[in-house]
Amino acid sequence: MTYLFIGMMIGVIIGTTIGSLAVAFKFAEKEIARLDKEVKDAHKQS
Repeated sequence: MTYLFIGMMIGVIIGTTIGSLAVAFKFAEKEIARLDKEVKDAHKQS
């Protein structure tokens, strides 16, 4: 039973890490696209 609990805790930690990295990557892609658009708009104005 102790090994089951330890295994579940390790699984939760790994799952949370992978999930948070995936969400961070998704938001980073959105931010990069927004900054690219902002830079293009700045070049059009000058």
